[in-house]
Amino acid sequence: MYTDIELPYGDSFLKTKIPTKNLVSTLSTKYVKGLENEREAITNSLISPIGCPALHDFVSKNDKVVVLVTDNTRPCPDNRLLPPILAELEEKVPRNNITIIVAVGLHQTLDEQELVRKLGRNIVKSYNVVNHDVNQCINIGRTSRGTPVDINARVVEADFRISTGFIEPHWFAGFSGGRKSIAPGVFSVRSAYKNHSYKMLDHPNSVAGIINGNIVHEDLVEQARMANLNFIVNVILNKNKEITHIVTGDPIEAHEKGCAIAKDIVEVKVDHKVDITITSNNGAPLDLDLYQTTKGINTASKITRDEGIVIIASSCSTGKGPEEFVNLHASVNSPKEVLQKIRREEPLGVQWQNQILARDQLRHDIYLVSSLEDSIVKSMMITPIRTIEEGLAKAFKVLGTDVEIAVIPEGPLVVPVLES
Repeated sequence: MYTDIELPYGDSFLKTKIPTKNLVSTLSTKYVKGLENEREAITNSLISPIGCPALHDFVSKNDKVVVLVTDNTRPCPDNRLLPPILAELEEKVPRNNITIIVAVGLHQTLDEQELVRKLGRNIVKSYNVVNHDVNQCINIGRTSRGTPVDINARVVEADFRISTGFIEPHWFAGFSGGRKSIAPGVFSVRSAYKNHSYKMLDHPNSVAGIINGNIVHEDLVEQARMANLNFIVNVILNKNKEITHIVTGDPIEAHEKGCAIAKDIVEVKVDHKVDITITSNNGAPLDLDLYQTTKGINTASKITRDEGIVIIASSCSTGKGPEEFVNLHASVNSPKEVLQKIRREEPLGVQWQNQILARDQLRHDIYLVSSLEDSIVKSMMITPIRTIEEGLAKAFKVLGTDVEIAVIPEGPLVVPVLES
């Protein structure tokens, strides 16, 4: 007897069958109904925000305003958030005083077609929309942990800063959203290397679902305060990408409220670790490349026993991600050597992604269903497979057929909490 499973994969789903006798749990976020009238709810939240004046009363008519939005690796519905935000701003501020900055951090910049898909044609046509450039930053000091706070010059020079965001689990900053529009959204490579250093990520609280005592999060909050982020509009989404909650206002207070709401939705209790975990990277846009796919792997790793196997489906339709990501793994012979090289030679490429992947690979074999060439997958010390069924057959040969399997269809959107 088999149980049918659907895993998000690109813009659709990958269907597979799991032997029912082996399947012990399926971990999913709680379903929350979407808001009936998103536009009205967004506008109302701008009028009655958390911990600060209404947006209309917060800005002045001569202010130079920057609006920070997410890039195309995040499903934040900026095309739905921006119209009511801009309408509210323009009751006070002339349009030519408003600049929209895509907070790409260290990711690839968006071309015009990608900007239109992300923000809507009318906004791209009618407003000054630019990508963050890591080479156009100004240093405004250091955090208490010594991180250089290098922030996009347009952001520093603005009179008012507002950001959009999507609150979901983040594998080492606790949750996304809030302060992340500033750091890493519009900071420099130098800032990234300090905040994302081996030591910072090696801290036991630098994990998904935790912000209190999370040193990465606390350092990011300091940077956002120093950069004077004034106002946030953050949302929580359900599986259908509908907005379920909006938290608006003070960047710290509103974000903490949003994280508390998200925590209740995404945390799933688990009795014990299993032999095999099957997961996805939650489909597009998060499974666009191998670089992002490490997040789904890390979630599955949390509930997979040592020497167990993680099987993940991720389309990787745009490829492997940053060249440095693949080069670092390919330059050595084992996950242990990846970690040794980072400790010895940092800063290196996008080492944070390699560090967490290698840490998981010390404990598990990883099998990947994707559109990537086998040679690329193998260079990352991952086993390429064509189907989940093929992966299970390989896993059964290694571990035997009397094994326990867990499934996490939404991958990195879930925070497993081990009770034992």
